[in-house]
Amino acid sequence: MSQILTEWGSFGWVLSLPRVQFDDLVQLEDLIQAWLFFGLLTEVFGDLFIPAHYVRTVVPTDPSSGPSIPVTTGDEKVLDTSRLLPILISWMQRIQSSAHPEVSSRTQYEHIAACLNLTSNTLRAVTFHTRAYPCNPWILSAIASIGELLEVATNNVYRIKDLVKNNLCPSTWRLHYDQAQSIFQAKSHDMCPHEVHRIRHHGGSLQTQHFLTFLKRERPSTRHQHCTQRQCRAGHKNLDQYIPSHQQENCQCTNLFIDVEEVIRILSKGSLPLLRIIPGQVLSHIRVEVVEATPNVRYLALSHVWADGLGNPHSNSLPHCQIQALSKLSRLFLGTPEARASGQEMLIWIDTLCCPVEPPEAKAMALSKMKEPYVGASFVLVLSASLQKVSILALDPTEICLRIFTSTWMHRLWTLQEAALPRDLWFQFEDAIVDFRQMWIKVMDIFVSDIGREGLALDVLVYYKRLRNFFHPEVGGQPLDVEAIDEALRFRSVTVPSDEPLLIAGLLSLDIAHVLEGPEEFRMQRLWSLVPSVYGGIPKKILFCRGARLRQQGFRWAPVSLLSFKGSSDGRLGDSNIDDNASSLTPAGLRVRLPACEIKMASIANRLPRDIWDTSGPKDKDPIPCRSNEGSWFLIWCKYKALEEEDPNINRPTLHKLLERSTTPFTLLLERAFKFDDRLQTINGLIVHKDTDHDQASRVISDMMVSVAIEEGSTRKLREAAYQASRMLLNEDLTTQPASSGLAHEMDQMHPAYASLEVQLT
Repeated sequence: MSQILTEWGSFGWVLSLPRVQFDDLVQLEDLIQAWLFFGLLTEVFGDLFIPAHYVRTVVPTDPSSGPSIPVTTGDEKVLDTSRLLPILISWMQRIQSSAHPEVSSRTQYEHIAACLNLTSNTLRAVTFHTRAYPCNPWILSAIASIGELLEVATNNVYRIKDLVKNNLCPSTWRLHYDQAQSIFQAKSHDMCPHEVHRIRHHGGSLQTQHFLTFLKRERPSTRHQHCTQRQCRAGHKNLDQYIPSHQQENCQCTNLFIDVEEVIRILSKGSLPLLRIIPGQVLSHIRVEVVEATPNVRYLALSHVWADGLGNPHSNSLPHCQIQALSKLSRLFLGTPEARASGQEMLIWIDTLCCPVEPPEAKAMALSKMKEPYVGASFVLVLSASLQKVSILALDPTEICLRIFTSTWMHRLWTLQEAALPRDLWFQFEDAIVDFRQMWIKVMDIFVSDIGREGLALDVLVYYKRLRNFFHPEVGGQPLDVEAIDEALRFRSVTVPSDEPLLIAGLLSLDIAHVLEGPEEFRMQRLWSLVPSVYGGIPKKILFCRGARLRQQGFRWAPVSLLSFKGSSDGRLGDSNIDDNASSLTPAGLRVRLPACEIKMASIANRLPRDIWDTSGPKDKDPIPCRSNEGSWFLIWCKYKALEEEDPNINRPTLHKLLERSTTPFTLLLERAFKFDDRLQTINGLIVHKDTDHDQASRVISDMMVSVAIEEGSTRKLREAAYQASRMLLNEDLTTQPASSGLAHEMDQMHPAYASLEVQLT
């Protein structure tokens, strides 16, 4: 480590990275550490910061040991932050106990916020502008993690309550966690590519991303060899070849079949079938009685992933050894030994045995009641192979919860309902059964008492709320609607696609029996037909999200699935305004009210090139400049080219060819109206053409999904000058020859002039 580490500079000067010349990469990395580590901590802590306490000497490490941080090859000095947290707490206590005037306190806060913003901006500049010397990502993320910790502490100690309105500190530190790090660690720990994608894009704080990346998992790599970024396939099984597993690999016990006729009889009465397991002196003598649930019955409902071996698509049976294990688990929930000795019993419900495989009518009857077992259960116990291999004796509540959130069980579709509905949700680990609600309470205590783990604890609380908020107000429950379901389905998958509308209908309290009527391929259509009657409409934002659409007439606007649906510019379907549901479903399609304008090709003088910005002609992938009638300039470009094979509705021709080949204007529908306040804005849009008029509305068919952005500053002025010059030349040409279509595209006025449009995506 060079001398520059002891010569840190002040934040009073600004580094313009593209203009600074470095002799080599080491010099750049030394500068970054000196300035953004020592300099930042000096500015924040003042005399509390002693630089020598943060440097130590390390011995060489063995490259063959599979290190997860850069390897040292000789005695070297490295940065050490083990003393950072005590200094941070002392700094906070000093500020809290001092009698600073409010103005002085605000000045200090603004200064620290400026230092943190400069740090964040510099890290971004290093990432994007120093390609000749690609800086070590571990150094950048280490500094970013310190910035994130200081941001949390600063807003805490200066009592910045409303982080949306009053926070001056940067809050995007997680974006500095380089993808190369997560991919490298994923390979070394056999992580699923889909899980890496989850961590990268929805891992919350940088602290949580780093923690999850280094979290060792007890899962064989072969389970994820077919996984992709978009989907984890570890929970997928070929149902035709499925065989239930045994408790031990060498077990040869036979399957125990339950009385399916009794299960069907109970279901036909509208009741819930439960199981009473009667032990035998030997394994083969175990018996199972099917009993009807009564109002005060106590039972344990099991939630599991079929890929772990507790399913059976061929019959309502499981190996005797698995039945014995379920019996032992149920007795754990009887409470005290005295209660168990008094003869109290805990019955069992598990889908493998309590949902008839056949006939189809009986199976549909059971599927229509899939909410009831989890709502009425005394306890719901999650059995996930990835968790049952983990000892929790030395784990704190945050790690226990994060292991739950990253388990294979969490990736599956049906487990969303099984987690959202129960009063008491428990998880089986290797050496203990964990009460999920108690873990939530303990993490709440960590969040309010441990500044060093506040970011980690906050993310756990957010994940918990997303999982449990549908029916449990104590965790901040929200009204259940399509947007909430859409957010909850993110990153989940299902083996049988036709199960998805059943689960959504159950969570939205829609008529599952109606969804089950008729062929399976029409289940999603029947689901969407029920939504407006219960929730007052369908979010208009759904029209601007990418993904495959239904093919049925009148429903070609509707997603085939929410599992693979991708969000609009504002995320997915969340954060919708109340009026976003101002839509009505008609036999011809979805009728909505949206900002709309006409878009058409402009004429061009023959003496001008086809594209005045590039005489070789417009490129298919280039944005198209457009001018509104009042002189505002916009750019329009096609979105989601990579998804053409997924959704033929998107991207049939290129945007240039689409506009050029038509003799009639297109209509541009906007997700929302532009605000002409000189702020950079990008809005999603749909290029549509008119089909017919129907009931005082225009029935339109979608041609392409686009993005629309306002042109700003000097570029706008340049385009306007070129446009006026071309108009002058065009007027001269019109006296001698017809004008040709070409370069520019004109749009009608873009101010929010609303048109009532009946939209039908094709």
